Amino acid sequence: MKPLYILKIGGSVATHKDKEGVSVRTDLLGKIARAIKKAQVKKKFDLILIHGAGAAGHQLASRYGLEGGSFGNDGKFNGSLLCDLEIQKLDNVIFGIFVACGLKVFPIHTSSVIVQKNKEISYFDTRMVEESLKRGCPPMLYGEMVFDQALDMSPCSGDAIASFLARKMKAERIFFASDIDGIFDKDPHRHDDAKLVENIGLKEILNSDKIKISGSHSVDVTGGLGGKIKSLGLKHGSCLKAVEIFNGLDGKNFENVLLGKKFPHTVISIK
Repeated sequence: MKPLYILKIGGSVATHKDKEGVSVRTDLLGKIARAIKKAQVKKKFDLILIHGAGAAGHQLASRYGLEGGSFGNDGKFNGSLLCDLEIQKLDNVIFGIFVACGLKVFPIHTSSVIVQKNKEISYFDTRMVEESLKRGCPPMLYGEMVFDQALDMSPCSGDAIASFLARKMKAERIFFASDIDGIFDKDPHRHDDAKLVENIGLKEILNSDKIKISGSHSVDVTGGLGGKIKSLGLKHGSCLKAVEIFNGLDGKNFENVLLGKKFPHTVISIK
């Protein structure tokens, strides 16, 4: 049986998060598509793709104060719709780049298959994900505003989707493509002597005072790198072997991580 991998392409990799609007890293996304294709030729695996909301999505969510949902506020509800509009534009651009590079993917609108309650996924229709995988076509989802049974609409992060699908679909590994090499003992954006932690257990991360997990360094209403780790919790069963965080700004790293090659990044073992 082929292993199932979940690859989350962070918004800071897909877009320029320090720029207004939808500023896509077109050349890099082309390299990512070709790297995934190369890995598919060399190794048999199933793949679920997830991408972040990028600059436009997070900036709008921050502007309208959507992190707490839109309950009872028409302005926030309209802001949620505008946020989804921009993110879906981004999704369509990524879809176009991947298909142009010969990578078969099937986009699934997150807000059409997920409902939340108090910002937690309460319903997820995974049938389209399953059908796409059956046809050897990686499904592609993304973080966006979704209906919330308590808050009208609330943000559903790509990280939450990755965590949910890992349990539901029995994924073997989750790969997070970030804008840094992985987890450091200090914030690498602020400390030149920060050291990369290449191998560590999930429990050690959550319980250690020595490992400092910082948030995002740009606007991110879903918690940045710290949110990624915390969203995983300790809920996974024995199917998930590891979570790997790597630098997605280098296109060749996507082939490396999918093929299990050694390169500087963080491997978090699940025990």
